Amino acid sequence: MKSKLTLLILILALSGVYIGYRMWNKPHLDIASAGPAASLTASELLAEYQSDESVANAKYLNKVISINGVIEAVSKEADQVSIRLATEDVMATVICNLDPFSSHAETEFVTGRNINLKGVCSGILTDVVLDRCVVINPSFK
Repeated sequence: MKSKLTLLILILALSGVYIGYRMWNKPHLDIASAGPAASLTASELLAEYQSDESVANAKYLNKVISINGVIEAVSKEADQVSIRLATEDVMATVICNLDPFSSHAETEFVTGRNINLKGVCSGILTDVVLDRCVVINPSFK
């Protein structure tokens, strides 16, 4: 009985180590080649979240989406670049945090310029947030 219990514990421990190893070494999703679940403008995305957050979360949360908008502001902190896209609501925007795992052909962004980004939707606080964004049209000026 004691040897069966020891064997069971050993099997469970090895299974846990194997699952942990696989999760730790899981590759990151390549946002640039991932197909978007939806394509919207910044104003459309914000309007959907403001009208019904739970429905918008069901459609977009943790999914890759493509978003188009006009650059309102750009902020750089350490290695993180955030692009704020203007919306029809003056109190809220869409914030796109560039993907630190991807190389970006474009690193300087001009306010007032139209841009198309793809990223993972993280939901809304005051602003809708997209993480791990990549620029879809880097040569568009």
